[in-house]
Parts: sequence; structure tokens; C-alpha cells
Amino acid sequence: MPPFSHIMRFNVGAVIVCAGKGIRLRETDKAILNLGIKPLFWHSVNIFNGIKEIKQIVLVLNRRNFRLANKVINKKRVLLVEGGKRRKDSVFNGLSVLKKDISHVLIHDGARPFVSKLTVLNVIKALKRQEAVICGIKSPDTLKLVGGGFVKKTLDRKNIFFAQTPQGFEKDLILSAYKKFKKINFTDEAQIIELMGRRVKVIESDSRNFKITYPGDILLAKALVSYKR
Repeated sequence: MPPFSHIMRFNVGAVIVCAGKGIRLRETDKAILNLGIKPLFWHSVNIFNGIKEIKQIVLVLNRRNFRLANKVINKKRVLLVEGGKRRKDSVFNGLSVLKKDISHVLIHDGARPFVSKLTVLNVIKALKRQEAVICGIKSPDTLKLVGGGFVKKTLDRKNIFFAQTPQGFEKDLILSAYKKFKKINFTDEAQIIELMGRRVKVIESDSRNFKITYPGDILLAKALVSYKR
């Protein structure tokens, strides 16, 4: 029997991480970029805050942004936590303050401000049956494996997904994975679950759930905010 299958309760928490430096965006702190009249982190928090199935929300920020966050978010509903040097440190800081009765957790990049409520709910629904769930979109393009500047192989794109967040896990499982692989650098939490030899369920999301990473992404994000108005 899998060591985490004994969990019977189902209380979901969310860790939203927005403590990065925005190097590729050429910004010192993209968390406070204004989209509409609200900072970037507010948009993700607003979506999660409107989902009753989520019992606790932890927002991980640089401490210098706490004052701003306290002005624009529901302080009774959202707990602020200081980020770490790396993304994985920030996520672990968030995981570490989840309440004891939280059995499952969603981890989300605050730089994905347009995640839909439907995607979040679909991850939660799948998490009731699976111990690890991620969302993503199927590759729309032909994919080439390249070496030395030349194509080595064309990959079958029907089996390729671009991973997104939120990613959902049994809390004990993801904490165990973090402790076991704390010296390994990884780009998302699903990777360390894979290293444990566990299965990760994938559900489809949509292209609007993109991550603001490059300057061009800001233009698209601002256009989407204006369109929603």
C-alpha cells in the first residue's frame, strides 16, 4: 500500500509564489507590476480566494512587498510569507506554514495571473482520486530534439504537454519529496514526485494560463486585462 494512501480527510490549501526577481523580464521585482490597477500577485490571489474548496491561502512574497499586499488583499484569508533565495525555497517556506488539517495543497506561480477558476477546480477534482496532479496544454507546434545546432529527432507532439500551475499534491507527499531531494535543482514540483517513482496525473488547461516571463508577455497580459474590462 502506498505510504500516503491512508489520508481520508480532504482539506485543500494553496501556496501562491510570487517572490522571483524577474531577471528574464528585465524587472527587479515583477510581483508588483501593475496589471490594470492591481499588482501582478493580486490576480492569482483573487481567483483562489473565490474558491470555497480552498481552506487556506499562503502568498509568498519578498518582504518589501508585504505592505503593498496588506493594502490589496483580504488579510483574514491570506497569510503572507517571506520568499527564499530560489523558487524551491519560497515554495517550501509556503508549505511549512500550512495548517495541520490541510491534507492537500495547490502550488501556483503568481506570475500566471489568468488561471481560470475551472482549471483550479479541475485540479482539485482530480486530486480527490490522485496523489499528484498537474495541468498543462498540449503542444501546438512540431517539436525537434536538437543537438549541436542540428535536428536529431522529431518528437511526437501528441504526447507532449507544456506544464503549468497550479500543481496539486497530498501535502505529506510533497513535503517528503522536498526533504528527500532538497539538494536537487528542479523547475517544478512534479519533477521531484517523478523522482520518487510516483505517478503524476495530467489534466488539460488552456493557453491563457501563461506565465509572465518576458517583456512581450506584459503586453499580452495588459491586453487581456483591458479586454476583460
